[in-house]
Amino acid sequence: MKITKITGVLLCLVLLLSSCAAGRQAYPLDASRIQTDTVFLCEEIGIRPAGSEAEAQARRWIQESLQAAGFTGDNAPVCQSFSAPDGSLSENVIAICNPDCPAPLFSIVAHYDSVESSPGARDNAASVAALLEIARYLGSENAAFPCQIRMVFLGSEENGYHGSKAYVDSLTPEERSRHEAAFNMDISAASDSDKAVLVCNTLGKLGENGYEEGNFLFPARGELVNAVDKAYKRLYGKSLGGVFHFGESDHVSFHNAGLEAANICWRRVTDGDSSLPESYHKPSDTPGELNYETIRSCGRCILCAISILCQGDG
Repeated sequence: MKITKITGVLLCLVLLLSSCAAGRQAYPLDASRIQTDTVFLCEEIGIRPAGSEAEAQARRWIQESLQAAGFTGDNAPVCQSFSAPDGSLSENVIAICNPDCPAPLFSIVAHYDSVESSPGARDNAASVAALLEIARYLGSENAAFPCQIRMVFLGSEENGYHGSKAYVDSLTPEERSRHEAAFNMDISAASDSDKAVLVCNTLGKLGENGYEEGNFLFPARGELVNAVDKAYKRLYGKSLGGVFHFGESDHVSFHNAGLEAANICWRRVTDGDSSLPESYHKPSDTPGELNYETIRSCGRCILCAISILCQGDG
């Protein structure tokens, strides 16, 4: 009897360790490559205001990086040009995994412009670098994901979410009908000094009666947020640090179109309120202050959440 109990305990321990090991190995994004790309955007290209030559240089580099990752020929990245109300011109760059898949459609977005006062490492070069790494991992075809995944590098966010609005406006009625979730990566990296936790900022969810708005008292915790929470638990054994009714980023454009979206990001949470990092929109927002495991974990959680949503394995 004692031997049976001991054997059972050992078996459970082995299964637990195996599960933890599998969680660590799932979606193996490369943090060092994310760091290298973040440094390049911030230091080689530099400050990237919407409509500037530096923003255009960043766009060309993103295109080249996607082509080097295998997005070529019929699956080459698509550039989507648009103009902001102030007359400035910008472009979105769209790479698609499983373009012919008729199953659910997901968008992962990150803006590559910055404010004029900052090199924008966490806002938002690190997220762009992580999205490039996600593109390398997925490739233009990936049988493990029975869905279409669009990786959208957005221009012109800092002057009014114009890139995300142009992308959402370009979706056909058929695409909107199968668009299940948009994952916005904005300030999705943190430094150790932030004492930040992973959170979801969202404005609405898909309910029984269609799209439903949340509010400050009851943030919209729909299937997207639930999937991110499950993914974080599965990969890291932790729950999200909070769900907040908060816009001020590209997920607003999806919300305005009645499409479920959330910003998956790192925030310091105190007494139930979240706060932006001290270096937000400042010259001190540099690559050297970031912990690149934070942005890597955000990317891995998004991939795991998509798997949960499209395969129902939550």
